[in-house]
Amino acid sequence: MQTDTLSPVSSTAEQLRPVVITVVLAKVAVFALLMTTLNYPVLPSLSAGDALEMAAVR
Repeated sequence: MQTDTLSPVSSTAEQLRPVVITVVLAKVAVFALLMTTLNYPVLPSLSAGDALEMAAVR
């Protein structure tokens, strides 16, 4: 007579793996969208004449 062996119940880690992957991917997506929508101010390039004017203002 053959006994049926029950497969072990999935561990908590195996059950939560899809949730963790989804949360991490969502955070990466939000970060990427945030970084693409930010407008960083572009600093003007300073020439030698500008540097002298800045020094004169001080």
